[in-house]
Amino acid sequence: MRLRAALRNLRALYGSWNCLAEVMGVNPRSLTTIVSGKPTSPGMAVRAARAAGTTVEALLGDLKVAASCPHCGTAWEVRS
Repeated sequence: MRLRAALRNLRALYGSWNCLAEVMGVNPRSLTTIVSGKPTSPGMAVRAARAAGTTVEALLGDLKVAASCPHCGTAWEVRS
């Protein structure tokens, strides 16, 4: 489920399935079938993490609150 969400977000960042697929070194059809619910391999998560410039753990790990530091979890102070 999180890999599918990550792929949708990466597609938005890269602009198209074709561009994302090229960066990941896979067929664009493979990405769209994964997003539609087909099971995939751990290797696809590794490729997605590389395309995102992060680790598999960060890509698929626990959800983080946007108002906190991604490294230590400390809440950021909102200043107005």
